Amino acid sequence: MRMSLAAASAAIVIALTCSAAGFASDATSGLRTVDLSSEISGHAGVTAFDLIRQVIPDLIKDADGGIAHRFILPRDIAGERSGGVMPGPVRIGVLRTLPFIAESKPRLAMLIGFGESADMGEQPALLAVFDIARRMPALSDVVNVGTDRFTSFAEPALVRIGKQDDAILTRSGHFNADETYDATALLFLRGGKLGLIDNFTAYGSRTCALTTSQSFAFNAAREARATPYYAITVTMRDRGEGAEAPCEDASAPLPYDRSASTIYRWDAGKAAFRPDSDAVRRLQQETAAQ
Repeated sequence: MRMSLAAASAAIVIALTCSAAGFASDATSGLRTVDLSSEISGHAGVTAFDLIRQVIPDLIKDADGGIAHRFILPRDIAGERSGGVMPGPVRIGVLRTLPFIAESKPRLAMLIGFGESADMGEQPALLAVFDIARRMPALSDVVNVGTDRFTSFAEPALVRIGKQDDAILTRSGHFNADETYDATALLFLRGGKLGLIDNFTAYGSRTCALTTSQSFAFNAAREARATPYYAITVTMRDRGEGAEAPCEDASAPLPYDRSASTIYRWDAGKAAFRPDSDAVRRLQQETAAQ
């Protein structure tokens, strides 16, 4: 059974918090782990299997769940890969569903995991979005959000970025005995297609002298200017705490606590969110170089 990144190491903490300055969505409460036979809420007789078949037409049920013998990966949300055929038969792993609102319509996000492949360091994970205003939910878009070994929805998984729009947060990462790597993707739906607002990477480590942790907070707030989306403030916090029993014959590094913030605003001309500074990016680069 896969472990969550948070449960993997109590000493290395990479936290993610989301709020929306009065515009928080309550849809995160609908986050569920389901199986292929689970019925879609509000759609009698429609199961998760029916929805996944819109994403993977080759999917069939067998004694161990669901399997597809040939599947071409959709586009990567970060634009780093161009798809490709999954090696060998594809088995459906963990399934999670999340209701949300986008473009003033009720939607359902489904995160589709696969059994781990020893041949792939980055394990694919699909984020599929369905229009659930119809009797039979219809696929709007699907992208690959798996950029590391483990992928899940963040907790919380949504932040309200407009009057009738939620953004989705997914996390990919891996860990070992003394290090944790984590990447958070902030995504939104526009014109029925998923787009990436930005990726945010965090790193945690533990030595006999220092324990480090990083966290991101996402806050959205309406501004005076008329735009379809709120301004999104992303704050990165980077902390280093001294160990209770420092290394022998080693100078103990000083504890630290620093942060940086960047505001993402909608640019109608470029039809994209643009950061007002590179403050968060610079802090990420500084910590990566240490």
